[in-house]
Amino acid sequence: MSPDNPILVRKSSVNFMEDPIQDNEVNSIIKAAMWAPSSRNAQPWRIIGVKSNSVKFNQIIECLSSDNRVWAKKSGLILIFSTKEIDEKFNPKIFLDIGFSGQNAMIEATRLGLETHPIGGWDEGLVKSVVNIPSESKVGFLLVVGKPGNEKTLPDELIDSHQKIRERNDIEMNFNYDQWGEKF
Repeated sequence: MSPDNPILVRKSSVNFMEDPIQDNEVNSIIKAAMWAPSSRNAQPWRIIGVKSNSVKFNQIIECLSSDNRVWAKKSGLILIFSTKEIDEKFNPKIFLDIGFSGQNAMIEATRLGLETHPIGGWDEGLVKSVVNIPSESKVGFLLVVGKPGNEKTLPDELIDSHQKIRERNDIEMNFNYDQWGEKF
């Protein structure tokens, strides 16, 4: 894989510039998200974008865990990935599909030169209330998107996280042919 491939370049950033994301960038990210694989083509994702210049942006920031608020408040966009209304015919693959959609969004944002950070630390009820998500739906995750920030302006408590090298296991730790292997 080429070292400039967005899959390898993408990382969970905590370093954002306080700059809005342009509509054409948002549209490109959303189109990529919508072309994700989907079980039975159900396309269960419902994505709500809250731009930093929206009155709801600070309300969404207040829904995040305190650690996430510190850096997310400087981003240009928060995408809320949720389900369509879940009924008695619940398909457990809904969240898998939403994950695929989010991965496509992160790869496209990276290709555009933007930084991303998927998060799981939020208050579900508050998020749903701020953006009017129906009670029958679930929030899958939030994706923070922004332009790369200046490392010199990062608070001290975020420097280590920002400079952390992104690593993955050796392939043998996660992959074998034909059967479960020794290295697992």
